[in-house]
Amino acid sequence: MPLQTPTDDSSSLAWLTVIAYLIAAALCAGAALRAERIFRDAYTRQHRLIWGLLALGMLLLGLNKQLDLQTWFTATIKNIAWMGGWYETGRAMQVWFIGALALVGLVVGAGLLWYMRRVWRHYWLLSLGVLFIARFVVVRAAGFYGVELPRLSQFTGGFQINWLLEFLGAAVIAFAAGINLKRGKMKNTERV
Repeated sequence: MPLQTPTDDSSSLAWLTVIAYLIAAALCAGAALRAERIFRDAYTRQHRLIWGLLALGMLLLGLNKQLDLQTWFTATIKNIAWMGGWYETGRAMQVWFIGALALVGLVVGAGLLWYMRRVWRHYWLLSLGVLFIARFVVVRAAGFYGVELPRLSQFTGGFQINWLLEFLGAAVIAFAAGINLKRGKMKNTERV
């Protein structure tokens, strides 16, 4: 049986990704709620915000995986362009949209790096998971808008890796949150 790639969001691999997102969301929420016990430093607020935002992001990505909101968004934008009479310039607008999406991602990423500058040692593994998902989002958005990217989502055998990066991103984030929760539990048992 050939390897299945989830071109639609009802495949078993897509559901596996949804489960990974939801597990990651729950573990990130747990890390946010237990930030004081896990990190025990002066930056509890930063830790709580980072894990809380990730919990929300993982939940939204998991819901979007099944609700397919990006398709609705794309159709709505195309209808607005058609009614506004600027559909002919749509290709340029799509390129600008993808560029703006990437720029916003870079600005948000740089802002988060600056915000995390005092606590970054705790987040190297988490950052790897976020990079996997960010790469997935940009390539997927480019694909929706017909922007040609030089085969960023394929190995030489034609195997699509975009779904794998999405799943691995959520799994790595869940793993990082789990490690922190376990570390917090170990710190609490050492105090007793």
